[in-house]
Amino acid sequence: MAPRLPLTIKLTRRAVARRDLFCELVQKITKPSQAEAAFAFHAFAFKADEHTFARELLSRRTELWLFRANQRAFCGDFLAIDMSNPRRARRRAYVIELKRGMPVRIGGGAVGLQLQNADRAVKALARERGLLGDEATCVTVSGDGAGILGMFTSPRPATEDA
Repeated sequence: MAPRLPLTIKLTRRAVARRDLFCELVQKITKPSQAEAAFAFHAFAFKADEHTFARELLSRRTELWLFRANQRAFCGDFLAIDMSNPRRARRRAYVIELKRGMPVRIGGGAVGLQLQNADRAVKALARERGLLGDEATCVTVSGDGAGILGMFTSPRPATEDA
């Protein structure tokens, strides 16, 4: 039987600085048995440009808390919470789905299986960690990692109504 894993794990700049530290983070949070360790790691492992994206976003936007989504839970690649507002109800959540070479789409981008549980993951961050208000919603952002980094590091991040 597969281990019960969280929907997300919080990433830190330290954890994404080196791949071995990321492995330690996954081990520490999921606490898998020896037989389940590979399954747990692969549920959160980075593919393609995801590791570079996470490292760059965390280094450029220190007010964002970045969470790696469980890749078996269909809630995107990452969830980001803008913690710059001290009021939970006013914080914005982003569900990020990286698609190499694709233009950035805000809202309505990648849908279907890849994001079918995104709302559930955002609600879990609101309920279990108290990071967001009870009525938390999210903005979906999909596209190439470099384009999404550009969106988040421009003077004013784009929103769904932009």
